[in-house]
Amino acid sequence: MSRRSLTPRWARLAPWALACGLLAAACDERTTPQDPPPADAAPPDGPPADHAPPDRAPPDDGPLDATPPDGQPDAAPDPGPAFTPRPRNPPTATLSAPPGMAVARGLIHMHNVFSHDACDGEPLFEDGTPDEACHQRMRAAFCHNRHDFVLMTDHPDSVERRTLPEALYHRPGDTLELRDGAPVANRIPCDDGHSVLLTAGSEGDLMPVMFQRMPDPARLRDRSPAGIAALRDAGALVFQAHMERFDGPTAAAWDLDGHEIYNIHANLDPGGPVLREVLPDIAQLVGAGFDGPHPDLWFTGIFRAGDAALATWDWTLARRRMLGFAGSDTHENVPLPIDTGDGERIESYRRIGGWFSNRLLLDGPVSYDAIRAALLAGRLYVVLDAFGQVDGFDVRAEGPAGDRLEMGDDARFTPGWRILVDAPDAPPAATVEIRLLRITEDGPAIVAQTTDPTLTFEPPGPGAYRVEIWLTPEHLRPEMGALADRFIRHGVWVYANPIYLWPAEMPPE
Repeated sequence: MSRRSLTPRWARLAPWALACGLLAAACDERTTPQDPPPADAAPPDGPPADHAPPDRAPPDDGPLDATPPDGQPDAAPDPGPAFTPRPRNPPTATLSAPPGMAVARGLIHMHNVFSHDACDGEPLFEDGTPDEACHQRMRAAFCHNRHDFVLMTDHPDSVERRTLPEALYHRPGDTLELRDGAPVANRIPCDDGHSVLLTAGSEGDLMPVMFQRMPDPARLRDRSPAGIAALRDAGALVFQAHMERFDGPTAAAWDLDGHEIYNIHANLDPGGPVLREVLPDIAQLVGAGFDGPHPDLWFTGIFRAGDAALATWDWTLARRRMLGFAGSDTHENVPLPIDTGDGERIESYRRIGGWFSNRLLLDGPVSYDAIRAALLAGRLYVVLDAFGQVDGFDVRAEGPAGDRLEMGDDARFTPGWRILVDAPDAPPAATVEIRLLRITEDGPAIVAQTTDPTLTFEPPGPGAYRVEIWLTPEHLRPEMGALADRFIRHGVWVYANPIYLWPAEMPPE
């Protein structure tokens, strides 16, 4: 990684300016949505022009109005980017998985040109056609990060007038995946032969995903039993975003399929409890400029565990099955006038899409049905990719009669069960810790933890047993610059969905 040893001019701005911009993105509820384009609107022909990165500020090495003797401005050579690109995600085909399964990496909770507050708040042009350049940046980001699937969740007032192929962002060269002759997903080809499977959904009062047909628009804002039934009738899985806003008993009334257990919004929400803790770190990131972390690692300063959402999830896990996932909530709508040092905006689709992801354990190749089955089975673990790549991770349970349970599976508790955990491969110099939590109606409790590469535990009784992997990312120190000591912290790296061992009187669902 190369750096320029200078303090950029934007670093002398009030560091809180960045926080204000990020907060604007966090509060993604605009009151005046744009009118959607007509259903038959076609994207413009030809390759789109991308947003140009902000101009770099020159170094403070003399008066800005100085001119050479010939009267012409002295144009200093561009020193190039302060930061060079970090390695890409490895293809998931190279990652280990339990026998008979494959790992798929993907994003849940995404917005683009059919959300009124995406693309710098102007996702549609005056003639009603989408901002194709913004859309192409999103597609390129998915390919760069080697995501296998993306569950789109555009806002109701923009997506409700779409046909399903439009909501799937189908473009020439894409391939629609059909079920009973009707489209349910869109496969986007990448230049390297990889492909990304997109499904359609919406974030309103609820967050239904994986539509098989477009639901009644009124149901996109309806948490009533009838509304949820209508969404499921459209083929949707019914998720809830921003779970930090709800407690367990409230969410229990909605009969959800999934809880969002982490969303960066919770770290930046002006009405939330975490912002006061995060703001000083944001100020340090801005103030350090090019002497601070690589911009792809700014997440190390912004991230805080979603304790409120986790508490709601744990309350639910003690009583019923519930998928937990991380929501990216990316809009690319904070056009801050800062030089990140790599020529790319700080909240680009590529950058935020690389900070964390959801891993699914599939029974076969990536497809609409395989993704849906893995979500319903609870075979998902969240990886905070910014802290390091995860490979070799496995959670399973073995019963006294030789039964084997994978993540998301359930069985009756009897003495003799064992839970086995393989920690991910440790990055050089990093410390990896396994934590096993038992979730009961008394709350969560850590029942085992170790820095050994494996853990074996005999459960003392019923509960939902979920694993967290914690990491001290010392391997990132060379890329953290002057803030290495501040931001290299021992913190969570992986959240795994539980294995359920039910009491005899509580039938599994």
